[in-house]
Amino acid sequence: MLHQKYLPDYHFSEKHSILISASSAKINSLIMNLDASESWIIRILLALRGIPASISKGIEGWKKMGFVVLEHQVDKEIILGLIGQFWKISGKIQHCNAEEFTSFTDPKFVKATWNFEVTPQGTNQVLLETETRIYCGDENVRKKFKRYWFFIQPFSGLIRMQMLRLIKRKAEN
Repeated sequence: MLHQKYLPDYHFSEKHSILISASSAKINSLIMNLDASESWIIRILLALRGIPASISKGIEGWKKMGFVVLEHQVDKEIILGLIGQFWKISGKIQHCNAEEFTSFTDPKFVKATWNFEVTPQGTNQVLLETETRIYCGDENVRKKFKRYWFFIQPFSGLIRMQMLRLIKRKAEN
């Protein structure tokens, strides 16, 4: 689990999973190229945050939003990182590479990781899990993020669950 490498300590998290009848390679391809805007729920939730749905197309789209690919173990796991002040309208996203993400220590920001992990469950079945972790730089930031998370977490979770369902539908059709 790459979370232990990139964000072993965290203050907030959420995890979702789904069982899929498909190969790890097929699921990996779907994760890398998933057009999340195919889900009307995701389109609406991104629009409410001021994010154009067109930007949510594949990993390259998420990178345009400020996410950085921290590591990709093909057919096993991919982990993304994001640094910002998400409770602010602008999000104050800090664009960085994987090395800068790891060494970033400004306590006024939060660091977040988001992964997709594929675990074989027998012949042509895999468990696809996604986990989001958030680390707050100090107590003041933790309080601000906690208020933000109270309102955003259900919608963040809904986006992740919709993404898993979309991957399952595409993988099994």
